[in-house]
Amino acid sequence: MRGPLGRSRGFALTEVIVAGTLLLLVVQAAGWVAAVQSVVATRVVAGARMLDETRLIRQLLSVEIGHGEGGGDWGVDGRELHLRAFRGVGFACRTQPANGWGVAVAGYRLADSDKDSVLVFSGDGSWRSSALERRSRASTLDCQEFGGFSPEIWFIDPPRPRAVAALYFENGAYRFSDGAFRYRIGNRWQPLTGTGIAADSSVVVGAGAGGVEVRVTWEGPDNVRPSTRWKVWGRR
Repeated sequence: MRGPLGRSRGFALTEVIVAGTLLLLVVQAAGWVAAVQSVVATRVVAGARMLDETRLIRQLLSVEIGHGEGGGDWGVDGRELHLRAFRGVGFACRTQPANGWGVAVAGYRLADSDKDSVLVFSGDGSWRSSALERRSRASTLDCQEFGGFSPEIWFIDPPRPRAVAALYFENGAYRFSDGAFRYRIGNRWQPLTGTGIAADSSVVVGAGAGGVEVRVTWEGPDNVRPSTRWKVWGRR
């Protein structure tokens, strides 16, 4: 049957069917592209996080180990790295208070008497350990003007009358456990990274005198386990 202009109504119906089929294909293709993009985005985000946190672990251990000597300042016990972690330095001020030791101090953080010890360098050229009992700010001492240093009064036990300088540090440990890289403060292990590390395949082991070898393996997407290995050396 033909209309006034001689066009077939059946041809118009065919157009509708073809258009509907093409629309369905376009919707399916768009869904497939979106799914692929989602998978790719997930992999990119996961890969970026793995890379970023691996760099964090590498930088952190390089600093911690680089400031010490193997056997004295740090050592590997089983799967754990135990160390006295360097946190800052102090230099004796030119004037001293009636009580305590006046020092100009700077570090990664302020000294903390609850968890820090002090390694004191004396005028006879020796290093000796003391406990940091307490500290207070001091504004009237005549100290060397080093950028970033601030004057403080430290009370250490035992006192070191001929002290010239000191390092302050905390005793801690690092290990891979429960899917993360962790640091021990006291009896508590706090995570420094997100989870996703394959702790059974990630280790910190000794690498001869003065060094450690680190291997980090991740539980990546699609059962992929990317792994990175490197060595870090202390003072030699």
